[in-house]
Amino acid sequence: MAIKKINREKIRKSIEERKQLEKLNEIKVESMIEESSIKSCETSNQSEEVSILDNSSKEDLKVKSEIKGYFHDEINLYLRSSNNLESVKIGNYIGMEAVKYDIDEDTYKALIEYRSIGGKSRVLMERSDYLNEKNLIKYQNQGLDVMKRNVRFITEYLRQLESEVPLNYVHSKLGFMEYKGKTIYKLHEAIGLDSTYVGECEIKPKGSYNEYINMIKNHVIGNVELEFAMVSGLSAILLGYIGEELGLDSTIIHLVGNSTTGKSTALKLAISSFGYPEVKHNGLYGTYNGTNNALIKKLGGLNGVPYALDEISMSESNDFTKFVYSLANGADKERLTKDSKLMGKESWLTTILSNGEKSITRSSNKNSGVQVRVIEAENFTWTKSSEHAEAINRVILNNHGHLAIKFANYLLVQNKKEIIKDYKQVKVYLYSELNKRGVCDDMSMRRCNKFAIIIQTAFILQELLEIELDVEGMIEMIVNIEKESIKCRNFQKVVIDFVKEYVDRYRNKFDGKSESKSQEVLGKITEKEDYTELQMEQLSFELMIKEGGYEDRKIVLKELKKAGFLDCEKDRLTRSRKNSVGVDTEYVVIKLPKDKEIK
Repeated sequence: MAIKKINREKIRKSIEERKQLEKLNEIKVESMIEESSIKSCETSNQSEEVSILDNSSKEDLKVKSEIKGYFHDEINLYLRSSNNLESVKIGNYIGMEAVKYDIDEDTYKALIEYRSIGGKSRVLMERSDYLNEKNLIKYQNQGLDVMKRNVRFITEYLRQLESEVPLNYVHSKLGFMEYKGKTIYKLHEAIGLDSTYVGECEIKPKGSYNEYINMIKNHVIGNVELEFAMVSGLSAILLGYIGEELGLDSTIIHLVGNSTTGKSTALKLAISSFGYPEVKHNGLYGTYNGTNNALIKKLGGLNGVPYALDEISMSESNDFTKFVYSLANGADKERLTKDSKLMGKESWLTTILSNGEKSITRSSNKNSGVQVRVIEAENFTWTKSSEHAEAINRVILNNHGHLAIKFANYLLVQNKKEIIKDYKQVKVYLYSELNKRGVCDDMSMRRCNKFAIIIQTAFILQELLEIELDVEGMIEMIVNIEKESIKCRNFQKVVIDFVKEYVDRYRNKFDGKSESKSQEVLGKITEKEDYTELQMEQLSFELMIKEGGYEDRKIVLKELKKAGFLDCEKDRLTRSRKNSVGVDTEYVVIKLPKDKEIK
């Protein structure tokens, strides 16, 4: 028992001696700081302990640099008195390589280098972290030698370093931006400003530009579908450059086909001009495997840089209407902070590429708004064979991220007014070509806004690479795309055809020339001289259109009224008539054309 008491007594004395030594050293350091005129330390909590790990003379140290009393060697950071007679170790070495200013976020960070348990380490740290004592201590788990005893000296030292290290410009968003009155374009590096990308997308150029161009010449040129895909990706740059000035929306291009058509290779080719063309890393090529909100989040800040989504069947959504509108409109939802303040809204203006075995338009509500916003390329063969696809994939996996920056650079040295003028001429030409082919409706000009961006991009790419693309073949593709689209977006005709088919299917549930044999009566049919009148109660009508995939009854009725198919009161969408017991009732009354007789 006596031995235990002696040991405890020794421990107690040892602790007291250590505390006394630390107190003496603390007084010494406080005096040195005062002599060095480090004002920020004077305002700190004076009761806080300071860690004094070692005293060294000036002659014993291999000094690397000194700033206002702080200096370091390869191992430690020290503080020197103003008379240069004494120095105190503050902690392990810590330094700053550069301050980085994010031109997109308008924030500063610093690249901090330090000696940790495992050796030299580096971390990119927010300014609000390395100048805030509480925040800096949180980096202990990353090996930074910081604790309550020395943190205020380290924050002061880092503040002094800011004016001594280089200031580098960085960007966290991609595409066009107006910076200090100048238009710049940002990929891994920026055109118009010495800035480097620090975001999450894998867009660093890899491999050889010449290898990539040879692949285009050997495997893309001569295949109009792949030319269309490549140009569609690059069209994001032209859209980002002139789109805002012309009031254009983002373009959505969806490739539909089975798994052997090469549609995934087409998307990878389109993205490879900008960066890594696979889904394995966090690049510009992703999948539908996520919520719509999460997918939309990835588009934030893209202004002239495309994004691709692979295989729509991976999505959990069955209705893409809201998703399509959000993509095309180019703005995220408004959200509130924890303090109920409105957060900054992310926006984008770009080309969004997509593919899958099912149609995105047929997986949306049947309204013309979706049809006009999506360019859906269905039943095209994008690659000649599996060997053809493999040859392209092999090259672009090891050589990518080169062409887009050259295209953007070429675009920026051209006369912007002339580019816009050429674009408008292409749009007029495309509209006249569609009109000449009889593939035209009241939405065709809006569609040509999107098609003209693609075709104008093809013309610019020809000039840049001094190659010949099959522009006429691309226009033929556009005509075929429009033939299919116009069938679906001619809303009134499609609705009327559906109503006729519905009435034919449930003919025994409608009163008319023959008595209904069903207890359930859906409506009444009356033959007129020029048309067949269909009268339905509002609930029956609503159930009918929902079966046809139309969600909003009012939208359907307004479109039918605009086309002259609705018999209604002047200020309403219904007609008031007496029912079978003489009570005034609001009916939906449709005038069905007699081009197809209802039996």
